Amino acid sequence: MPMRRSALASRLAVIAGVCSAMASCSGGPPPEKEGFLTTGDGVRLYYRVVGNGAETIIAPLASIHATHLDPLARGRRLVLYDPRGRGRSGRVEPARVSLEHQLSDLEAVRAEVGADKVSLIGWSGLGMELFVYTLRHPDRVDRLVQLAPVPPRREPYAEQMMQDRDKRSDRELSAEIKRRLEAGEYKDRQAELCRDIARATNGSMFADPARAAEAPDLCQYEAEWPEYLWPYFDALLGSFGDFDWRARLAEVKTPRLVIHGAQDNIPLEGNREWVAGQVNARLLVVDNSGHWLLYEQPTLVLSAIDAFLSGVWPAGSEAIPAARQG
Repeated sequence: MPMRRSALASRLAVIAGVCSAMASCSGGPPPEKEGFLTTGDGVRLYYRVVGNGAETIIAPLASIHATHLDPLARGRRLVLYDPRGRGRSGRVEPARVSLEHQLSDLEAVRAEVGADKVSLIGWSGLGMELFVYTLRHPDRVDRLVQLAPVPPRREPYAEQMMQDRDKRSDRELSAEIKRRLEAGEYKDRQAELCRDIARATNGSMFADPARAAEAPDLCQYEAEWPEYLWPYFDALLGSFGDFDWRARLAEVKTPRLVIHGAQDNIPLEGNREWVAGQVNARLLVVDNSGHWLLYEQPTLVLSAIDAFLSGVWPAGSEAIPAARQG
């Protein structure tokens, strides 16, 4: 990738002035536009636009990212949105939730903001989904950031991830939630159930469980309540099938940066597979960070993403030889 160090230096200076190692990164220009668009099948998607630069970045899961990505909008245009059935976007029945719907929603957002080419930031499962979008539409993607992504294949990593989360969750509180559910104590109290589950499980996804309270309160949105979210994930994950994208990694020539929290529940070996033998991809492992690494290490993560979007592989990122792929 071309090296544009002067632009990088100026952007890093801005980020350094906005972020501190002790606080979340919440600076950046104010929203220029906030509202809803309607997809071709009639679903309302919430979106927010920050900045007005010539380069456009699109990042799904606006309600999760909040303002943490906003500093990247200095000199760029950042577009955040909630996919159907998440956050502020409209709820949908499970039959209208799938990988294909996820990708079509991204297309709707891209068309709404009038961007011919974009850079993408996909967190968690969206890290995999946006790879598929890039695979199908290489002419529309400049760069792809896979932020704490699920690995490129389901097995054996999906089960390992869930086992680790279960082991690190608050088992006493989880047992109490199960008892209350079976007793019907959460009837018509979905927001309370949602927050209790978050208290029991969020700590398992942070390197320091004490920082779990920094995660956003998604339970303020009805779409995130268990009665809606559980069927949503059943449908979405079911649409993935027993995926394995390793054989198609080399088809994507778009530069990719995979950022992995060293204490993430997702095994490091799984995310090394995204990069193994790929000349256009590198892996950055962030210490003292779990799955919510943008919340736990905002200065380092934002600096790395900014460098990558500016055409420079961030310090500490590495290429993985093909021989290391499992």
